[in-house]
Amino acid sequence: MITSVTKAAEILKLFLKGNRELSLKEISDAFELHKSSVYRTLSTLVAARFLEKDEITNKYRLGLIFLDFAGNVLNRFNFRDQARPYLEKLAEETAEIIHLSILEGSEIVYLDKVGQAQPLTVATKIGGRHPAHCSAMGKVLLSGLNREKLIEALGKGPYEKMTPNTICDFQVLTKVLECVREEGYAIDAEEAFLGIRCVAAPVKEGRQGRIVAAISATVPKQRMDEGQTMRMCEMVKETAGQISEQIPGLAIQ
Repeated sequence: MITSVTKAAEILKLFLKGNRELSLKEISDAFELHKSSVYRTLSTLVAARFLEKDEITNKYRLGLIFLDFAGNVLNRFNFRDQARPYLEKLAEETAEIIHLSILEGSEIVYLDKVGQAQPLTVATKIGGRHPAHCSAMGKVLLSGLNREKLIEALGKGPYEKMTPNTICDFQVLTKVLECVREEGYAIDAEEAFLGIRCVAAPVKEGRQGRIVAAISATVPKQRMDEGQTMRMCEMVKETAGQISEQIPGLAIQ
């Protein structure tokens, strides 16, 4: 490991935690390092266009070069464009927010988001992340892992408690994932955000039936009685199946 590169990478990761701008002091304090050492790294990152410095506030923010990186990464997922018409149709039929995501480590990463914002919803964005253990899409994606891979991704817990309903125990989660495999869908019963429920289903790669992504509908709790929940499950499952039919080959390159 090259220490200077590792330090630069860790500094950039600070901006993934919801920090739009950070000062030299804030960055130095985060790593308990001397300002002069951090300043040299920041200056290098600015010169390379990975960071920008606001000359008025003297704070740092991510450089626009990351837009190029983001576009390049999204182009790897050749099913994203194929999925978009189906996501839009589902959003129109349900009048809810529809997401498409993949699994990376212990988190889901949002690849797409369609639908009109509701008065009560969650603030998600394309490229954003969320803990997998407490989301419907996360549970769908985790259901495609064997026990060894599941432990590698999440560990054995206990997991972060987002709400009183969050599943934090490994054994309980594995039982839930067994049900997800059998039923072909997952439900987030206010496990991530109080007042919000989600229904998700898997997008599968055609040749082997491998789960490569998940889609979900995000719905305020008051609109999700038992009957509406089951209708939503069927609609989401049907849409996920339609998307799966469009990717008979390897979906991620």
